[in-house]
Amino acid sequence: MPDAQIDPRVQRTRRAIWQALLRLSRARGYGAVTVADIAREAGINRSTFYAHFPDKEAVIGDELARLKRDLRARQETPTPVSLARFDPAEPHPNAIRWFEHVAEHEAFYGAVLVTGELAPFERAIAAQIRAYAEARLRGWPAPLTPEIPLDALLSASTAMNIGLVRWWLQQRPRPAPRQVAVIQQKLMARGVIALLGITPAPE
Repeated sequence: MPDAQIDPRVQRTRRAIWQALLRLSRARGYGAVTVADIAREAGINRSTFYAHFPDKEAVIGDELARLKRDLRARQETPTPVSLARFDPAEPHPNAIRWFEHVAEHEAFYGAVLVTGELAPFERAIAAQIRAYAEARLRGWPAPLTPEIPLDALLSASTAMNIGLVRWWLQQRPRPAPRQVAVIQQKLMARGVIALLGITPAPE
């Protein structure tokens, strides 16, 4: 359900539960946190917790779903023209918006990819990145001629993007979203995109 359709009181309670889980995971590690701990930290009783979530894993699932909705709302549907032209020095707006999204939700992405408090959920983020890449390739306006198996390319691309986000979140000062999007697109152009048999626009 879109956030706008959820009662504001429900939203506040769910956010309090999520933030409590995040704080406790930072302090003790996700595995050591119990539902009773979360309820106490959020200032609610256990019955209120269970009125919203069946377990602590569902809290993370809710946050992942919320982040996915946020990202979808930011991104435009690529057109055949925009898909056919790939200029690493002028990244697609979706690439920039991805890093803007990560920066605005740094608490979650950092806990999964950098500090490791929520490391078990890295696979879920990777699955979303891969699903986006697969959807984009399905809409590519020209035949693809990959030099190596497409599944291998998708796996490598997903790992590269996860690694780049992890690196970016640790930088001080941190490059702007557009700057890291250019880095991402150059990595793609000289690796995955080239191996797909797509010729990027000249830099």
